[in-house]
Amino acid sequence: MTIKTEDIYRCLTEHSADGYIVTDLRGGISYCNPAAAKFLGREDGEIVGQKLFAIFDEASLKEKETSTVAAGSGVGGTLAPGSNPLAAIAAGGNFDKHAAHEPSNWKFATAYGKNGVDMTVPASYLPITDKDGKEVGSLTVLYVVQSHTVQQAQTEFVSTVSHELRTPLTSIKGFADTILRAGDRLDLAQQRRYIDIIKQQADRLTRLVEDLLAVSRLESKKLQLTVRAIDLREAIQRVTHILSEKARNHKINEVIPPGLPLVWADADRLEQILTNLIDNAIKYSPAETTVTVVARDVPGTPEMVEFSVADQGGGIPQEHLPEIFSKFSRLDNPLTRQTEGTGLGLYITRSLVVALGGQIKVTSVPGCTTFTVQLPAASLEMQAARGRD
Repeated sequence: MTIKTEDIYRCLTEHSADGYIVTDLRGGISYCNPAAAKFLGREDGEIVGQKLFAIFDEASLKEKETSTVAAGSGVGGTLAPGSNPLAAIAAGGNFDKHAAHEPSNWKFATAYGKNGVDMTVPASYLPITDKDGKEVGSLTVLYVVQSHTVQQAQTEFVSTVSHELRTPLTSIKGFADTILRAGDRLDLAQQRRYIDIIKQQADRLTRLVEDLLAVSRLESKKLQLTVRAIDLREAIQRVTHILSEKARNHKINEVIPPGLPLVWADADRLEQILTNLIDNAIKYSPAETTVTVVARDVPGTPEMVEFSVADQGGGIPQEHLPEIFSKFSRLDNPLTRQTEGTGLGLYITRSLVVALGGQIKVTSVPGCTTFTVQLPAASLEMQAARGRD
């Protein structure tokens, strides 16, 4: 017995975790699967027959796409006109070819909740055509599973940022109150110590805000890069000089061979990558140990230049290596607890490396953790093209 295509697609849509809504050319809803009805907080009968834009904000649903979802995230690019889209599939209808055979696009659409609370959901708004290519309606796909993931990530992000802000703010407020309340009874040394603590915590807040802004620019694709040929030796030496005061209890060993190719990068972003890695190596390794910075060619890959930063700290457990580049990821060990940090540095570092066309990896054993970065070498063609800009 042959299973009908209609029955297959009915099963797919009715049991899908994502929502599907079909509308005619006038915007009237002719079909809504259970997942869409559940997300909207309505029964199927309350949705079919309504106008789509009585439920969704039209501008948000039709605005320019913001991201991509792999083709087939909907119902496979095979919907066609009719009160039941699954019956129309068996009749031989199809999506517009541009929506069906190329990656679908989605945007954040606003749905009007039944209780008066608006909801945001990743959605696609796609044309449905008949066999002759004539548009006969539209399909709205609600990516409910992705929506829950986004909402959870946003909730966790706000919770973590709130915690990170609370600690320095508590210190600032506490010591400021003490100075205001008992300033005339504090000697000069105590006043200076309290003011110094307030400044340190204010600096910590500043670093957190700067990191959050950097994350925002990276994730919104608004990071501005000015790439050019850069002498990696000079960049490393500049960063180690800047960090020399912080490294006064450590030794920084630079191993940079002569004749190293120039690296093709943004000078400020390269310095930020180097600073994050070398600063981390200093912070997370004991005093009187050595931080080693090595630059070299990549054997067999002349189009890349490589540098690594190695410390002599306690190492990172293998099970934690995959998560260290995540936002707000910090290992739970005594040294980490003693060291201030936002947990955003390595996330930003990896994002910058990728934005510059490179890659980063980490290896770790007890007594040595090494971060290795590869970036494009500045070829003569690149430099010539830059000169013509």
